[in-house]
Amino acid sequence: MALHGEEQRRLSEIERQLAAENPRLAQRLAELRPMRISGILLSVLGILCSPVIGLFLLVAAAQSHALILFVIGTLFTSVIPTALIWRAWLHRLP
Repeated sequence: MALHGEEQRRLSEIERQLAAENPRLAQRLAELRPMRISGILLSVLGILCSPVIGLFLLVAAAQSHALILFVIGTLFTSVIPTALIWRAWLHRLP
């Protein structure tokens, strides 16, 4: 939605005032890129599906005594969901 000339001028003035009062905040807001809906959806799917896949791999590792499946299952069960939650948390911080 495009802003009219007066609205755009007011917005520019507010931005200048913000940059003058708190340059660090203005810089962080300029660098801020909100997560897209697809990124949020992928994160939620990864957080929900990764432990299920990991548990499946851990059961397969227990039956076949394969160390590599145990390692991959552990990654899917704990490390990947933790990393996705951490990434989502960092995107939410101001």
